[in-house]
Amino acid sequence: MARYHDIAEAVRGAITRGFYERGSQLPSERELSEEFDVAPGTIRQALGELETEGVLASRRGSRRTVVGEPRPAATFEEFRSFAQWASSRGRVPAGHVISGVWQDASPLDREELRLPTAARVFCVVRVRLLDGSAIMVERTRYRDSVGAEVEQISSDCPSVTAWLAATANITFSRAEHQFSACPAGAEDARLLNVRRGSPLLMHKRVSFSRDGLPLEWSVDRYVAGTISLVVDNSLNANALRWA
Repeated sequence: MARYHDIAEAVRGAITRGFYERGSQLPSERELSEEFDVAPGTIRQALGELETEGVLASRRGSRRTVVGEPRPAATFEEFRSFAQWASSRGRVPAGHVISGVWQDASPLDREELRLPTAARVFCVVRVRLLDGSAIMVERTRYRDSVGAEVEQISSDCPSVTAWLAATANITFSRAEHQFSACPAGAEDARLLNVRRGSPLLMHKRVSFSRDGLPLEWSVDRYVAGTISLVVDNSLNANALRWA
């Protein structure tokens, strides 16, 4: 690991332990370079990393100020996989497959998965449970090569993502996410035991292989109040945009 990463981690730890409180200023670059026995440019790289994360803010002629708390980074697997996310927080995930069928690819399937006209997709509807309560309906459509593997998975498999990686050597390496709100339709209301028209958090996801091939696309609908999304942004880095 580069030296400036080590220094950035040391400063994160000092902030987390309360050595530098929110609103306080760090020592100067010269003082920090003497403390860590590195060149000022290395300190500048380390502090720049924390600025990008929104932990520090800088102003010309002033020392850097602590403006945020360091957050542990969420892993890609945790965010892409419901089961892995739940398990990482000490919760008990489960799933119940409602249906799994092959269908001719729709125009939207062909667009999202870059499929030819005559392609088929494997379509899975699954209810996800957290600590025994149904909180989400997952509707996933897989391209044929992935669907052939998913079709073999036990209906009570807690994590399809983990099974595909371990058994079929299929790994999701990138995903595009879009979040919005929608009312519960008749089927969602029945599966989630909520009133029709109740608000749901809708999460659309398209997942890709290492070489950029779309492997699946999914629309998940969560019961309101069961899950939320946290995104940090700053002047230096913004992972958030309106669509």
